[in-house]
Amino acid sequence: MDTKPVSAVIFDLDDTLIYTKSLQGYRENRDSQGMREKLDESSVFKPVANIVSELKKIGVPLAVVTNSPRWYVDILLNHHDLNVFDILICYDDVGPSGAKPSPRGIELALEKLGRPDPKTVIYVGDQDTDIVASYAAGVRPIAPSWATRRPIDQVPAAILNSETLLANLHDVEELALIADRVALNRKFDFPKSQMNFLPLNEAGQVVPLKREEIKLISFGRYFSQGSSLTARIHEDHSLSKDIFKKEESQTYILPEYYVDLIVKVVESLPQYAFGSDESYFDVVTVIPAKKEKNPRLENFLKRIQRKSKSRSEFIPDIFEFERGARSLKTLGGKEKRSEELSRNFRIKKKHEERLSGKTVLVLDDIITTGATFTAAFDLLQRVGVSAALGACLAKTVSIQEHQKTCPKCSRVMRVSKNGKTGIHFYSCTGFYEKDQCKYSEYIKIKECPRCGKDMKKSYNYREGKQFLTCTSYGTPEACGYTESVSDV
Repeated sequence: MDTKPVSAVIFDLDDTLIYTKSLQGYRENRDSQGMREKLDESSVFKPVANIVSELKKIGVPLAVVTNSPRWYVDILLNHHDLNVFDILICYDDVGPSGAKPSPRGIELALEKLGRPDPKTVIYVGDQDTDIVASYAAGVRPIAPSWATRRPIDQVPAAILNSETLLANLHDVEELALIADRVALNRKFDFPKSQMNFLPLNEAGQVVPLKREEIKLISFGRYFSQGSSLTARIHEDHSLSKDIFKKEESQTYILPEYYVDLIVKVVESLPQYAFGSDESYFDVVTVIPAKKEKNPRLENFLKRIQRKSKSRSEFIPDIFEFERGARSLKTLGGKEKRSEELSRNFRIKKKHEERLSGKTVLVLDDIITTGATFTAAFDLLQRVGVSAALGACLAKTVSIQEHQKTCPKCSRVMRVSKNGKTGIHFYSCTGFYEKDQCKYSEYIKIKECPRCGKDMKKSYNYREGKQFLTCTSYGTPEACGYTESVSDV
């Protein structure tokens, strides 16, 4: 594949470039004098000067997009001799409606930078709002490992240190997570300088690259269909589409390139987790399928075992769900999922004694809330394992506009797409369950300017294109208003 250099780097300011916690109150109270007196309590993160210097040296355009006001930004950058950016977008430029998580600031920066391809632009920021704004603007959100240490709920495209960032500016794909790259290449054996992953805590939050804080590792991202934004990204994301196939087929088999990836993980992860080249996991297992469901991961583990040279013992059935256990994806948040797991998820009795004192790696294809891994770790702790770590192909990127519940069966709804028309709509997550629910709803695009009712996308089969129509169509009160999709 052709390499694509990073075309621009956009930074957040506070707690990404400069540690500014002590200045927050002065910023919020517009107290410039008080801020000037406390500037020495702020500091530029150690790698930042070198990062900016190297980027300037090779001519990569630089921008800052921040929710902070212009007066504050000018004082801060001038004090730290960091006023070297090609573009500065501040709160003053976008107003309250354009502040992050709105993408307006990033979009404005892209305009001023000459409209580079957003897919080759990275945005470096330390907060959830930075990540959401990046996805909405179509650029790659990168979490900086050098910045503040608070966990991040949202899922970035990667978490990187300064060395990795600077070493791979020649190819933006080298900054991507390894499972995303494997899915894109449709093989594991392709030229790569590293295997980027997301370090997570037990709650599924992104944490710094510190061994003692990591409980889970994700090698890629899964864009859920819970919102129109992530549903759109899903359509162009190979790993998401591969994982979603399990919903559409009761006999789905994960492609062999994921087997090759996890074989490498099983063999090399112990060195990272335990700090020794001689280490290995005593036991490797999986989160099992529900009763009467496709044992997808159990079969996946057998394929990994056949290829692996690890000394680990591969045991596919350590855990089990009770018969009648509900599908977790239909339940919504972590609390409901945890309640279901406490009732219907356990370790098989035949394995309890053999796990005492062992190190265990638990595999899954996807982590959403972290509830299943938390339940698995709790169960393993009860039987006395010495250490447990979780790994998955993907962490769910979930950007909720609002969570919809099916009025027919009370399951969670998500965004789906009509394969013939390409139109997205809300569908019940119970569609693929045994007690199937086919309820669906249209997605509101805007209000009708003629009558005020919702407008939705429809499809003209004769012309083969989408258009907007008022939802009053087909009723006695129909206003007859339609509009081109390109006008939106």
